[in-house]
Amino acid sequence: MPLRIRGLPPGEFMRNHLVAAGGIDYPQSMYKAYKNHLKAEGLEDGCSRASWSRYIWMANRIGLIQFDHAEAPTYWNAQVNGVEVPPDYVRESRPQAPSPRHYYRILDPTDPRWIRLEVSYRETIGFEAPPAAPRPAPKPPKEKAPPKPKPEPKPPRKVRVVTPKPPTAEEKVRPYEERVGLIVATLSELESSPSLELVAEIENSTLELAEDVIEVATKARGTEKTLLSNLTSRLLETLDDMPLLRSSVQRYLASTAAERERNMTSLRAAIRVVNENLTPLPGK
Repeated sequence: MPLRIRGLPPGEFMRNHLVAAGGIDYPQSMYKAYKNHLKAEGLEDGCSRASWSRYIWMANRIGLIQFDHAEAPTYWNAQVNGVEVPPDYVRESRPQAPSPRHYYRILDPTDPRWIRLEVSYRETIGFEAPPAAPRPAPKPPKEKAPPKPKPEPKPPRKVRVVTPKPPTAEEKVRPYEERVGLIVATLSELESSPSLELVAEIENSTLELAEDVIEVATKARGTEKTLLSNLTSRLLETLDDMPLLRSSVQRYLASTAAERERNMTSLRAAIRVVNENLTPLPGK
């Protein structure tokens, strides 16, 4: 067994494992422990599940272990988990390999046949066995490599300064459009409570906004200048219609109860004209 010469032989490990487990265990548990033992010795493929089943079978044949008990059929048929087994269900049978849940008990831990399990089986059936290979000397402990020096800390990365994008033409004109929205809101109040004070407030706000827009438009270029020019035209048209709005309010305030409904219609028409001047047309 050249691959397993660094680890314990299967028979010796099986004996030690059963003694440590209290004298009884099932093959899958022993196999997993043996695989972990081989991995600790640096062997990844030293033993397969089929090979381990063969060692179990040989130990059972020469009387080193004996079958103790198995899990109930309800465990294998999943009835313990509430599964209903169909009538035609046939559980797989593998008589050539012990089931992972077939428990075996060790009979004599001091039997010398545990050391060379396969040779002991061959001698039992009358075959000649080669002499035992000498055990290799234990490996010296591995010298720990000196710790690697810590790498020098990297210089901090330069702070990336994100240059903000310049505002678009629409974003530059948006504050003036918001002021137009305030004028339109004041204009809607004029219909519910007409007064000359509101008319004066609307006219002053429109005049101040027009002066600011004209001043900014002289320095603007491209799309911004076009948008500001359109806004200037709307504000100037609104200022031209302010006398009509003021006269409509004065006529409504001076009217009698019989004339008030007719004058309210005229006032609403004047408010609609001013509102259309302030509100931009769709698509512009």
